[in-house]
Amino acid sequence: MKHTWLLVVLFLMVNSLYSQDKFEKESRIKSSEVSMKATDYVESIFSGSQKIKWYLEENLEGMAVEAKIKENRTIYSIKFDTLGNLQDIEFIQRFDQLPIRAQQKITDYFQGNYDRYKIRKIQIQWIGDANLLRSVLLKETQSQQYEVNYEIVFSGRKDGDRQSYEAIFSDTGEHIKTKKIISRNLNHLIY
Repeated sequence: MKHTWLLVVLFLMVNSLYSQDKFEKESRIKSSEVSMKATDYVESIFSGSQKIKWYLEENLEGMAVEAKIKENRTIYSIKFDTLGNLQDIEFIQRFDQLPIRAQQKITDYFQGNYDRYKIRKIQIQWIGDANLLRSVLLKETQSQQYEVNYEIVFSGRKDGDRQSYEAIFSDTGEHIKTKKIISRNLNHLIY
């Protein structure tokens, strides 16, 4: 059974190199199963939070560990590789909270590429040095020496076909990439 699972994961990883698809499976894990480097990083920022939830994320590129925290009415998602190295920090935001110029470019992209679309979720994505991002979250610095992207999950209709997508836009609203979201097939009912 282990060999079959390994072959499936290997196939998905190789396939992801050539595809524009997105598949993620998250499963809850205990903090004791997470790299100490990752838990120490999150606790250094959110030391007062009682509710740090940890997840193992399996996707087409491999595996990652994610901490999810709700702090001051904002939901944060902090992603690490399995060794505890920071990959990115994301937090949910409304479309009307984005800069006006970025809103316009993103709207132009959707209107030019889809017959109809509906935005489901927007996350601000920060990518950069772990210590710098910690300082930004703790409001110790105003440095802008990190990458900011907008990750937008939306449903779109193109040529009569309706599909869910994830698109990445730069901080100025320039389209970077779009991936189709692969929904998982369920062989049983979920109540």
